Amino acid sequence: MKLLRLPEVSERVRLGKSTIYEKVKIGDFPAPLKQCNGNFWLDTEIDAYIQRLIAARPANQPTSAS
Repeated sequence: MKLLRLPEVSERVRLGKSTIYEKVKIGDFPAPLKQCNGNFWLDTEIDAYIQRLIAARPANQPTSAS
């Protein structure tokens, strides 16, 4: 398990800071762990979020660019 800072999370999910925090607020994105020196996300929770996006896509959507 690894802790990720916001720039790493943003890069992995291709969302901006504001969008990530808005999604956290509405419960559509994992909440960060708050530490005295910042916010961190568990890499396993970010991976699970990405897997949920993959599972929710329409069945006829391609899995990779051709």
